[in-house]
Order: sequence, then structure tokens, then C-alpha cells
Amino acid sequence: MQHSSSYHGRAPSYAQGPFNAAHPIHLSSQENNFRLLRFLTALTVAATHCLWVVYGFNPSKEGLIGMLIQASHCGICIFFGLSGYLITASLIERPNYLSYTISRIIRLCPLLLFSSLLIAFVAGPLFTTASTEAYYRDWQLWAFIPLSTLSFSELSLPGLFENAPAGRDVNVSLWTLKYEIAAYFGLAALSLLGLLNRRLVWIWAGFAIAAFIYVSYFTQLRAEIAILQHGFRFGFAFLIGLILYSYKDIIPLNFIGVLLVIGFAAYTNSSAYMEPFRIIALTYTAIWFGSQKAGLLKFYNRFGDYSYGIFVFHWPIAQLVLQMNPAITYGQLLLVVMPFTLALAVISWHGIEEPLLSARTSFANKLQSWFRSLRYMGATTKESFIFHVSDPTYQWGKCGFDILTSYPAPDARPQTPEQVATQLHLEELNNQQLSRHYNRIKQNTYEEFGYLPYASDKALEQANPQVEMLSNQLCDDVPASFRPQATGYSKPIGRKPGY
Repeated sequence: MQHSSSYHGRAPSYAQGPFNAAHPIHLSSQENNFRLLRFLTALTVAATHCLWVVYGFNPSKEGLIGMLIQASHCGICIFFGLSGYLITASLIERPNYLSYTISRIIRLCPLLLFSSLLIAFVAGPLFTTASTEAYYRDWQLWAFIPLSTLSFSELSLPGLFENAPAGRDVNVSLWTLKYEIAAYFGLAALSLLGLLNRRLVWIWAGFAIAAFIYVSYFTQLRAEIAILQHGFRFGFAFLIGLILYSYKDIIPLNFIGVLLVIGFAAYTNSSAYMEPFRIIALTYTAIWFGSQKAGLLKFYNRFGDYSYGIFVFHWPIAQLVLQMNPAITYGQLLLVVMPFTLALAVISWHGIEEPLLSARTSFANKLQSWFRSLRYMGATTKESFIFHVSDPTYQWGKCGFDILTSYPAPDARPQTPEQVATQLHLEELNNQQLSRHYNRIKQNTYEEFGYLPYASDKALEQANPQVEMLSNQLCDDVPASFRPQATGYSKPIGRKPGY
């Protein structure tokens, strides 16, 4: 049953708490250019990857090709800087770790699974040079789907891209996702440790920046260890985004700041310290542009967020086009790849990503309720088997647990007449269950003392006070979580069921 989001002119309490998955974040509104910025950045990365598909991973870095390669590096840093800014905003304004985890999983994994199935079981059989039997019997096919869903990029399929200049890897563009996932885990760990407090951010961020500078310019570790080479660069961009959000009321985002950071980056362009200033300039400028509310650029918000679809699909499409026409030029490849990539991105956004992202709030809340049920069940088991080993008490506890788990979540107080009526009905069932439990204990107590079923009226009259006292003591030992007063909510003042 669907209910209105407000009742008697007041918003429901469960939509106001900071721990609810539906708590709004201002950065997700339609009044900024972040969606357009991600779209343009994804197109830039896709265009550069098409260059590598044609020429391999060691093209000449002179002229236009060198500029495109630099644009690709800049685009990836922009993505990480935006993630640092937006994901930090999400976690600080809505510090619900279960919702945070679910949102990250839903954002990344379903589209990866869809693309893997599409490549492995639609494109693969159509374009493979292997026989159908050999294709389906190869272990690489069956390992491809789960591993690519987990963002592994060094994967191939039998008979595909065997002579490709960039190698047989089906989707190389996924290689940055492992660094993105590591940044998500790192941010959650910082929040759990209480280090996202703005009074502490500048301390540990200063140590992190010092470590970045020391490892980058006073050791050979980044040159020797590939994961440090990329992890430090992307991590630094993510950290700059985190700092810009944490101190957004101190660090201004304006055009003068853009000119300053770009000026510093240009001044250090030929020096050894070019990299950090370039990353700072890219991140600051991107966040400034995305935060703008000026007019015409917002038209893109009417469309979807196609950036992730472009990121996932462009490489395998480019590889397939090159396999069909090995003599194709870079410009011709772009003209073919971009429309197909954009079409798949649109389909995946409206058919997969947007519906799942819209449902993640409901899914997170249901999962939270399920975890609460498990917690209550653990308490029931302990109380029933350790402290109340009698069968009647255990049976009552089991029924009481069934009633308890049908309640709304503790932070979801009823707001509509229907919810109030449902709550009262459940409380009545719980009271009836407690009454039956009390009578069962009382009857067992009489039988234990030998007063039933053949005791005389005089004996029962003498036994009543003692049996009543013992029965009350046993009922007082009932776990608090199963008492009606513990599970019932306070009634809304001035409201009656059906009013």
C-alpha cells in the first residue's frame, strides 16, 4: 500500500533522520553540472581509448596523439576528484554504512554484469574465430562473467581480438575500478574511525600528502611498483576532492580560484613537481564547473547519467569494430564507436541503472529491517534457551518473535491512519499472546504444586496467592524485547485509527 509522503501537513519522521537511506543530499539535485561534466569526461576517455585500440599502448606521444593521451590521464583524475567530493558528501550527510555500501554496489556491479553477459553470450559467439563447441567449452568464457563483474580487466574470450594491436583483453577500461573501490573502502574506514571530522581531516590529509610527495620524489617505489604509480595519482585526486568538500565553507570555489590553480599548474608544467599541481588544478576546476548553477548547461540534466555506460561499453565495441575492419583509421573508428556506445549507454541507464538506483533506498531500508530481525532473533534464542528452558516459554518467545518482526522499523513511526490501525492490531495480538503465555505458566505452576486437576476448592483458594506470586515472577523474567510495552510505539497525539 502506498501512502502520501506527508500526513496532516507534517513530513514523516523516518524521512528526517540522518541515518535513513532516503535522506536528501543537495549535491544530487538537478541544479548543478556534475552530470554533464561526467558525460563529457567519459567521452574524452572513450576517444583516447579508441586511439589505443588502433595504435596499441605505445603510440607516438607527439602532436595530437600526445594531447589525447594527456587528456585521458586528466579525465581519469577528474573522475577520481569528483568521486572524492561527491562520495564524501554522501557519507557525511547520510552516515549510514549499509546504505553507503548498497549504493556503491548497485552503482558498479549490475551494469558490469549486464555488459559481461552481453559480450560473452551475444557478441562473443557472433564474432569469435573459434568453433561454437570450443567457445562454450573454454574455461575463460565461464570465468569471464564473475571476474569482470568484480572489475577484473585482464580477461580475454576464446577467439576474440587475437590480432588486436592493444591485445586480447576484452575490456581494459575497467582497470581503474579497483582503485575506485579501494577509495570507497578507505573513505568508509575513515568515517568509522571518526576521521572525517573537519577538525581532524587537515591532520591526516597533511600526512597523506607528505607521504605522496616523499614516495613520488624521494624514492623509486612508484617507478618499481605499478599499483603505487596509479594508486598514488588517483588517491591524491580523490583526497583533493575530499578536502574541498570538508572545507567547502573555507575554500571558495570561484573563477579566481580556477585561474590561480591553472596558473600554478602551468608554471610548474615543466618542473618535477608538475603532477600534484596538475591534479589540484583539474579537481578544483572540475568541481567548480560542476557546482555552477548557471543556466543553459543544465539542459543535460533532463537526460540520464550516461557516463558509466560509456565507460563500460566503449572498449569492447571498439575492439569488435577493429576486428571486423583491421584497416580502419582512428577517425573512422570514432564515427562508428561513439553512436553505438551512446546507444548502449542510454539503454543501460534507463533499463538497468536508473531503476536500480531509484530502488536502492527501499532495498537498503528492507535490509536494515532484516538485520534488526536477526538481532532480535539472537536475543530471543539466548533468553529462551539459557534463561528460560521450559518449553512453554520457548514457544511463546517464538510466537512473540514472529509478531515482533512484523512491526515497522523502530525509526519508522506510523504516520497514516492505516499504519496506526495496523500497529494497534499487532499490539492487540501481542497482548493476547502474552495473556496466553501467562495463563500457561500459571497452569503449569498449579500442576507443579499438585493442585490440578484434582485439587479441592479449599486447597486452590489457599494456593492462589502463592501461585499468583510465582507466576508473576516468571512473567517478569520474560525478555524485555518481547513485552508489549517494549515493542509498542507511542501513539500519535490527537490521531485515531480511521480519523
